[in-house]
Amino acid sequence: MTKLSENLQRVNNRVNKYLIKPNAKQIHDVRTSIRRLDATFSTLPKKYRNESPLSNYVLQCKELFKINSEIRDFDIIYEKLQKYPSNAQRDSIIEALKETRNASLDRAKTIALPLKSTDIATILDEIGVTEKELQKRYNKIVSRLISIIESTFPVVLSNPLALKELHDLRITCKKLRYMLELLPDENKLAIQTSESLRKIQDILGSIHDSDFTLAYLRSFPPSPT
Repeated sequence: MTKLSENLQRVNNRVNKYLIKPNAKQIHDVRTSIRRLDATFSTLPKKYRNESPLSNYVLQCKELFKINSEIRDFDIIYEKLQKYPSNAQRDSIIEALKETRNASLDRAKTIALPLKSTDIATILDEIGVTEKELQKRYNKIVSRLISIIESTFPVVLSNPLALKELHDLRITCKKLRYMLELLPDENKLAIQTSESLRKIQDILGSIHDSDFTLAYLRSFPPSPT
């Protein structure tokens, strides 16, 4: 329960900073804090994961995460486009990108504001769970994530155009890495595995950034020749 308390407080702190200045760092920080909270939340018994104040809070956090992921993707595209010389089409795409980003940021702030005023202590007071329950659920989740990785990796390696499988692999690696962070610091194997997953994530993340950028640019009509 200590991890849950820490992760709830971390989300609360980072949401406050995000609302003050939603720059790239704060977007990154609030997203990672939500990932850690979701990992902890997923290990709880079903009664706490459905129709509880905590589950409602986490659902709001995940919605905030989703929108900020979109904003982060828009920032990546903007950064890539900035490297090219200015012309009418590039500048038009950048302006459209800024408008979409600003609209997404407004939606994100609307979701973040109620999170800021949530009473974390009240949420925690309603949670009562044994170590045995947590361990059983944890083992089940980790086994499932490992199984997904083992079945998806060969598909991605043999077919670079398997974009859905590539996306699923990237997300699963992230989830497993954050689950491993819940283990004690002295667990050396978990630390080593987590570092390996981070490296895989970085590679898959770069591929995702390129795929998302291409898909976004293809949504615009080609320039007249």
